[in-house]
Amino acid sequence: MSTFIDQPAPQNEIGRWHALRLFLHSVEDVRRLLQPENLAIRLNLLDELDVIIGDVDLGALKTCEEPEIVARVRTLICQLETVNELLYGVARAEISLQGNSPLMHRWLIELADEGDAEGPRPGLGFDLLDEIVSGVLQLRGPQESRLLPSPEMVFYQPTPVRHILDLIAACNFCPGDIFVDLGSGLGHVPLLVSILKGVRTLGVEIQSDHAVAAQDCARSLNLSGVRFVADDAQLANISTGTVFYLFSPFTGSILKNVLNRLHRESKDRQIKVCSLGPTTRTLQSQAWLTAKRQSNVEQIALFQSQ
Repeated sequence: MSTFIDQPAPQNEIGRWHALRLFLHSVEDVRRLLQPENLAIRLNLLDELDVIIGDVDLGALKTCEEPEIVARVRTLICQLETVNELLYGVARAEISLQGNSPLMHRWLIELADEGDAEGPRPGLGFDLLDEIVSGVLQLRGPQESRLLPSPEMVFYQPTPVRHILDLIAACNFCPGDIFVDLGSGLGHVPLLVSILKGVRTLGVEIQSDHAVAAQDCARSLNLSGVRFVADDAQLANISTGTVFYLFSPFTGSILKNVLNRLHRESKDRQIKVCSLGPTTRTLQSQAWLTAKRQSNVEQIALFQSQ
């Protein structure tokens, strides 16, 4: 591994060139780095280079005082990214052919096992797991942010992958389960639940451009068991769902209405409700729900209807 992990970004041009020289000196065996099994090392190196380079455009530095350094850095970035993209393509092909990817599953499990043995790191920061999933799914979201239909709705932020893996482990899915993400955004959670566990999933997202982008991704991966609808969670048909997820997508009266709907659904069948973020506090106060694990707004909480 490189020696630059967790070091602050250089504060000036002299510091940047010095850091780049040290970085290139530390990367001695490029052939080893390009071996397929060293994905995590390559991702770490690319992240470290991002920190060092900052907002500098390497393409505009051809006439700088140290062109050799620029050329070596650009070549290295190209080599690392090319190998990663080839591997992501293999994982996508696996998903398209069989609905899952043993290759991606191995990457995620190995990296997750390197984390805290007591559970995923709390909070909403992203890590290498998210870079891998982004590389494989290749979700392309809308270029412009639009105003939400209601001030009680929360702007979309993807659930960190480490929490999705924790959700999957906590839910203990059965073959007949149908997972419903209320406020699914660009679809990371339903897509991963389907790929990793093979259960049918539904994403409900009020912003139609987000729902369309998510469905396009599912279609490109040939995931027939994944469906996204552009609808209001207060009105959408959720009558087949058995496991529901809310990453605090709305507040106030909308959240109250959605929870009332889930309560009515629970009278027909037992359901599970997972949450991340402030919505967990509201779920804790619902008399019809029982917490199945310790509730924490910065980690996945799991509740079951009585």
